[in-house]
Amino acid sequence: MIQQETVRSARVDEWLANGGVVLTATDRAARSVAAAHHSAQRDAGRMAWTTPAIAAWDSWVRERWTERNRDGLLLLNALQEQRLWTKVVRGSRAGAHLLHPDQLAKAAQQAYKLLCDYAPEALTSRERLGWPGDAAIFSEWITEFESRCRREALISASRLVSELAAQLLATQLENEDNSGQVRAPLLLIGFDRVLDSQKKLLHAWAGGAPSWQLLEAGDAARESVFFAARDSATELTACVSWIRRRLEADPNVRLTIVTTNLQQRRGEIERALLEANGSEIGFEFSLGVPLGQMGVARAALLLLQWLDGALTETELDWLIASGHTAANAKEEIALAETMRQLRRKGLERTEWSLEAFANPQGLASSATGYEAEQAESDAGNSRSFRRTIAPPEAWTARLLAAKQMLRKQPERQSPLAWADAVSQLLEAAGWPGFRPLSSTTFQARQRWDSVMENCASLGFEAVAPGDSGMEWDEFIGIVATAVGGTIFAAESRDAAVQISEPLESAGQLSDGIWFLGADEESWPGRGAPHPLLPIRLQREAGMPHSTPQADWSLAQEATTRLLASANEVIFSYCEQSDESEARPSRLILRHVGAPVAMPSGLAQSSPARQPLTEVYEDASRIAFPLAAMAGGSATLTRQSLCPFQAFSVARLGAEQWQPAEAGLNAKQRGQLLHAVLHRIWSKDEGGLASLQELLELPDLQAFVRSIVNWVMERKLPANLRETLPKRFLLLEARRLTGLVTEWLGYEQQRLPFQIEGTEIKSDITVAGLTLSLRLDRVDVLGDGSKLVIDYKTGSVGPSVWAGERPKDVQLPLYASLAMHEEHTGQTLQGLVFARVRPGDTKFYGRARDAANTLRADLSKASILMRNPLTDEQLEEWRRLIHQLGEDFLHGRADVDPRDGDETCKNCELYTICRIQENVSLRELIAEEEASEADSANAQGGGYGE
Repeated sequence: MIQQETVRSARVDEWLANGGVVLTATDRAARSVAAAHHSAQRDAGRMAWTTPAIAAWDSWVRERWTERNRDGLLLLNALQEQRLWTKVVRGSRAGAHLLHPDQLAKAAQQAYKLLCDYAPEALTSRERLGWPGDAAIFSEWITEFESRCRREALISASRLVSELAAQLLATQLENEDNSGQVRAPLLLIGFDRVLDSQKKLLHAWAGGAPSWQLLEAGDAARESVFFAARDSATELTACVSWIRRRLEADPNVRLTIVTTNLQQRRGEIERALLEANGSEIGFEFSLGVPLGQMGVARAALLLLQWLDGALTETELDWLIASGHTAANAKEEIALAETMRQLRRKGLERTEWSLEAFANPQGLASSATGYEAEQAESDAGNSRSFRRTIAPPEAWTARLLAAKQMLRKQPERQSPLAWADAVSQLLEAAGWPGFRPLSSTTFQARQRWDSVMENCASLGFEAVAPGDSGMEWDEFIGIVATAVGGTIFAAESRDAAVQISEPLESAGQLSDGIWFLGADEESWPGRGAPHPLLPIRLQREAGMPHSTPQADWSLAQEATTRLLASANEVIFSYCEQSDESEARPSRLILRHVGAPVAMPSGLAQSSPARQPLTEVYEDASRIAFPLAAMAGGSATLTRQSLCPFQAFSVARLGAEQWQPAEAGLNAKQRGQLLHAVLHRIWSKDEGGLASLQELLELPDLQAFVRSIVNWVMERKLPANLRETLPKRFLLLEARRLTGLVTEWLGYEQQRLPFQIEGTEIKSDITVAGLTLSLRLDRVDVLGDGSKLVIDYKTGSVGPSVWAGERPKDVQLPLYASLAMHEEHTGQTLQGLVFARVRPGDTKFYGRARDAANTLRADLSKASILMRNPLTDEQLEEWRRLIHQLGEDFLHGRADVDPRDGDETCKNCELYTICRIQENVSLRELIAEEEASEADSANAQGGGYGE
């Protein structure tokens, strides 16, 4: 046990033994002091002992006030008080002009608490005379708020301290002749400062006698140091390294990480501790997270909103993936498959009503023939493609039954009735799912139940004549606000590492403390005065953030307390922060001294973790059982990029998950562009047939606009046309018109050509495997040869065809096989990407004689001129593609990415191939190969020979 805790425990034990009460600044500090007391009793060999009188300040005040509540006042919870403030704000003269009265009501509630804590005398109306501007309006709100509280026998929790003090003083006056009344002495722990309002209560409790004491901070830490780190990553790495070493030396040690802006840094701190190699570090945060970020609560809220409204596709995607609506694992998988098929068929919506998602006929019929064909081609494996999309019947029945239950509810009813209905609706919908709840999730569900009880209590006010309650939308809005504003923290597990903010760590002792982010901008913390209170009043009362001196004073007290809370205290800051230089905190400089460089032993990375898997060579191969495949070019491209990727996608159906997107995603935009260009060059459908017809158009932009409008009306999936805002669709049509007009302007500069066809289907055989292909467009040039064109909107060039393992085999496959002269009887002049991008419209690819068949203005430096297409290149492609086809057919599925990490970066199959677990092995092999190469070069005389 550390020295500070030994001293404090002895003081606490003595105080409790003499009948005293221990009060702490926070609930967490109360738990810490109580845990230390219980530990001391066990160490003393006791089997049983009296429950110690240890409580947090707020809880103690509430209990003492409740004991003396002779008038039967209703103590408002936070949600009730906020609702009352909202009614006051909305009913005021200024409230009629406010866009967000709820937010202003919350600010008024905070300002009211500041007054109660720091300037209770201002609660009387005469003290507020002359308040200027917004403060004058707030003064009117205070008058109306307190008037309502008096009329309806209510009281705000912010007033309990002053009300309890008044009750105690009144009791003393009543018992002036009987002075034998004695109250338990109070010991305060973890208070950086005691407010004047708190002192009045303590003096009233003592009856004028000195029966309360503040446990002052002890001696400063034996070891304290200030480190300067290069950047945030170095600082955090050093902190984790220090924690690991301390735990290795003593597994029972208790450590604390203190940091400013904990909510912003929470993620990176958690990742650093979870990824700490070589040790398991138990840790917990003193600050919780909004309840709405907990999966079980968010799922409940989304379900309730969905029963009488719509969810965005992103929200629906998350709800299904959470598993909190599924009755079993089979249903969970089926729901995920439904979302996958929706995206395959291009049936995304910006919003989904429950009826639209539950109706498979509506879903299936909303796809146009073009999108359905494209989706089937993109599916890769025709066996896994399903034309019927339907969520599981049992799941659909449950949710529709819950929706029907909601429709049977009265249109308006009390919050209590709505809260009861919520419980029934969630149960009918199958929430929280079939999986057993973890301890944290179970606690989050309990917190949800507590929030619902608070929402049910909103019927606390006297009901006005004719008031029939509230509608469902209003109640769910209140629930959403309450869930978003409720902070959830799981029960403390007394973890070895506690993570806290400077002020939240009051009352907690540790063996060691590391204070992160001790730079001048972060410590002392800075804030703005409250906008609803006069700045002069805030400064005179010493309210937080009223002056820089007030912030400095509070940070000074917290720093002194931190230095006395552990034997070892380390402060650190980053010299480089957010692309700017940072300076050390002057406050820490005053207490600890100038910062020193971070020791190299702390800043270096952790030792490598021992591999958790055993690596062995699997030489078995299972041949592909089918003779045909849709989307064959994509499969052969994957075989070239990484054989395991092709095997997983084409044979196991393990495609990566397509995330939900608002509006049109990249694939849908590409399909619309293809549809427009297909229509423009479809001579049998009223389109153009040649360059001559393109040049004869009287108004190119008007022609393109008519085609785009036709495509938006006929080819855009019905689900998108119905749900996307009309303004958005108009902007998309305008974008397409400009883009295609620019491209056709580029094509007008070409040499003569005729259109042979667009969206041409072709079946070819590679190594015995039949592949179904689709060519975007084939032109017949002036010399009778053919040009294969593939539309692209991204940055793609002919470099993707290079090497033994091309990055993309689509066009080489078309050129060397589908368009081979032996099959067509015509010469292939070239194959090109048509890069259709704003400001970058151009052909990229290869052609035999580009200057005489494509454009006469091509320079010799042009890619098309520098690298002409040759018969040798076509033959080489044919050989490579044949080899890829054989490898796929024979079941070659090695985890062998073409470009290492670059290939893996765009692949989501790492959880299956587990390549990341073999990083160390791959690096070792690479080092050995490099060493062997260096040795061979040395023996051969080096590169100069």
